[in-house]
Amino acid sequence: MNLVDLNLPSRLGVGPMSANCVDAVIEIAKRDRQRIMLIPSRRQVETNVLGGGYVEGWTAADLVDYVRERDQDRLVLVCRDHGGPWQHPQEKGFGEDAAMDSCLASFREDVASGFDLLHIDTCMEADGLANTADAVDRLIELYAQTYAHARGLDREIMFEIGFEDQSVDTNDPREFRAQIAEVSRRLHAAGLPRPTFIVAQTATKVKETENCGALVVAPAAVGHTIRELAQICHEFGSALKSHNGDYLPGSALRELAINGVSALNVAPEFGVVETRTLLALMAEAGLSQQREDFLTLAYESGLWRKWMKTDTTATDADRAVIAGHYVFGTEEFGEIKKRVEYAFGPDSGYVDDQLRRAIAESIQHYLCHFQAPVPVG
Repeated sequence: MNLVDLNLPSRLGVGPMSANCVDAVIEIAKRDRQRIMLIPSRRQVETNVLGGGYVEGWTAADLVDYVRERDQDRLVLVCRDHGGPWQHPQEKGFGEDAAMDSCLASFREDVASGFDLLHIDTCMEADGLANTADAVDRLIELYAQTYAHARGLDREIMFEIGFEDQSVDTNDPREFRAQIAEVSRRLHAAGLPRPTFIVAQTATKVKETENCGALVVAPAAVGHTIRELAQICHEFGSALKSHNGDYLPGSALRELAINGVSALNVAPEFGVVETRTLLALMAEAGLSQQREDFLTLAYESGLWRKWMKTDTTATDADRAVIAGHYVFGTEEFGEIKKRVEYAFGPDSGYVDDQLRRAIAESIQHYLCHFQAPVPVG
């Protein structure tokens, strides 16, 4: 089965780290007439009753409305990333039933709001990582209930599945085949459609502001295994998707593509790009106090912690840059940004233009090196 047979909806997923990031995606999709996936996690975009998200305070419906209003040709697909139990901070401490109910309510809201694809990720447990058996059981249950809900609303929905946390290495092909065979068997028995994408470990892993996966260290050594994983996915009628594609050089992206990876997700890099560009604009305008205030706000959020290496040498400023995009939606940041905009002309739109341009350049790197995008008519 080749890529044409799989009828891929898109080959690049972009995390909506900010409104500027979403706007950059829409602009590229319209300019080049190509499909791009927006991939909000539950931490980024979520209904208020389920805890809300940090990107613009958007709910699922808010994001879809924002995109559709600006992309009437529907070139941009809105796709849930890492939907599943214990995938939202509010679910910390929830028991299994409560966590499953919460994420199912989230999926139902996604479907009703008009999302195109849902990633069901059941790798988490209340106190860490789920074992494979429990992860698969929960995956099948959520898949069935969400699909039934979509049918009840007369909505077509695509699925992406995964049940392992991201690691620096690849899956073992033999174990991966057994897992996918079991999931495929159970989906078929329940009369459920095949997933569009299956997430596998492809030796990509983001830490701080670099990719420390084995793909970067030894691309030739992992290429053969990645090809095996892609072939397994194709045998079961799905496409292989890689996560944690951030900070990969062109050579690594081409290695993924030639070995059968059909789609790639990239997210935190674009938040870091926007943060660094904003800091550069502050320096250009001589806004040293606002720059310091922004770095302090980002650092004190503590949201850099999950990205750090165990042997980190990062400075406090480095940590603040990693966490910068998490505070874009706060009132404090809004006041800081107003001062930056005023310095360049409050009505010129110059600051956001520069931020969008920087993000677009970063996105273009992936479109250029990770095989041809899916074009539209």
